Amino acid sequence: MRSFPLNILALFFLGSLCACQSVRSPARAGIVNSGGRTFDLSIRNNSLALLADLLGDEKNLSKILIIKHNSDELGKLVKDISLAAGEGATVLEALAKADPGINLKGTGLPPGEAATRKAISKTKESLLLHSKDAEFEFQLLLTQSEGLNYGAHLAMVAAENEPRAERVRDFLRLAAQLRELDERVLTMLRKK
Repeated sequence: MRSFPLNILALFFLGSLCACQSVRSPARAGIVNSGGRTFDLSIRNNSLALLADLLGDEKNLSKILIIKHNSDELGKLVKDISLAAGEGATVLEALAKADPGINLKGTGLPPGEAATRKAISKTKESLLLHSKDAEFEFQLLLTQSEGLNYGAHLAMVAAENEPRAERVRDFLRLAAQLRELDERVLTMLRKK
């Protein structure tokens, strides 16, 4: 039979173990429940950071036309992509200023993924700079289709995990705009 002091010590020890397993509130865990739906803010924030990174690159796309010869049709499409990306980047920057919980610089990519993306980007950049005429247009359109499709899906995932209706509308509008641009890119690719 245990002594009374040992029982108290055992209860104190068990109580302190349970206290270490603190219950996290959903808001602290990045989960928000609203109107019967659950929103994961960590997924939203990560999607927005990745989207901001993509739009930051895309808004400068039209600069390539300074050094490369292109058709008028491609030139208009590239300018439209740059404009849409710039507008989308501005919306995300305003959102991040209004909500300190959003860090557009924190993509959270593991080092291997970040290094791989950097290598792919350098390869594509080299390919675009060293190609010309029809091959240049084809390669540019191909990279744009990949980027626009990815961006549209990032915006959709952000919308699915956003509890505020006005932000959901903004993200869905951006997703639709990126999908429309991607469809224009695919139409041009099919003509080639």
